[in-house]
Amino acid sequence: MAEPPPLTAPAPAPATPPRLAGFEQLDARIKELTSSQGELLDRIQKLKLEVQNWRSNLETQVKTSQNELLELKKGLNSEVELLKSVSLFLFHILALFVLILRSYCSWFWHMILGNEGNQEEKGTLQTQFADIEKSNEDTNQAPQPREPAQEFDTDAHMEKQTAMEA
Repeated sequence: MAEPPPLTAPAPAPATPPRLAGFEQLDARIKELTSSQGELLDRIQKLKLEVQNWRSNLETQVKTSQNELLELKKGLNSEVELLKSVSLFLFHILALFVLILRSYCSWFWHMILGNEGNQEEKGTLQTQFADIEKSNEDTNQAPQPREPAQEFDTDAHMEKQTAMEA
């Protein structure tokens, strides 16, 4: 007989290497994905830090802007209060000026009208005295001396005279 063909027992051995080769490919792929995952985690961590830094800077800028606005508001409020007090002061000065002007105008008109009245009164009194002296000369009488008690207040005399004429 011829020798039987050798049994192919080593056949399972070649089947094992392709299985191992698949595992090696999976292992390489897992290592690649793990490495990629690590890189992605590093990038995510860096992005998180960047976002935190950006947010922190933004919050700082917002606080700075709010503080600046608050200072500007305080400054404007103090300016407004100063303007209010100055305008109130100017209003009081203006009111005082108007009162002084009114008083001056009143005094001025009183002086103008009062002097005209006094001039008329002086003229009337001088005419009266001249008439008395003339009549005394006409009657050849000596002029009567004036007594101090006969002097009169010109304002009161004018009121009496006006009342008598009316």
